[in-house]
Amino acid sequence: MAVMKSAVPQPLGTLAMPAATPPREPARPACAHCLALADDSRRREPHPCLTLCNTAPLVSQSAAGVPFSMMSFTCRECGTAWRLYDRANELFVSWVPEHPLVR
Repeated sequence: MAVMKSAVPQPLGTLAMPAATPPREPARPACAHCLALADDSRRREPHPCLTLCNTAPLVSQSAAGVPFSMMSFTCRECGTAWRLYDRANELFVSWVPEHPLVR
């Protein structure tokens, strides 16, 4: 199989290699508000530092057929992304961070 070469001239001393994924930023520690939310993840009200990402909730069904809605929030203080899951006919909700919290 023939390899195609770029018509764009490469600067001297560089090799034509595929772009590597950028290094991930080190995770920031979660703020006290997010740590408290993680400890009490069934509370209904968001803490005051959370900002809603989209105004319309995502409505779907679980694998067991239970309908639920999901809303996304981001903490203004530490940048932690949260998902709020609210199942139909359930008293409690679930706050789930998109990534494990750094304490």
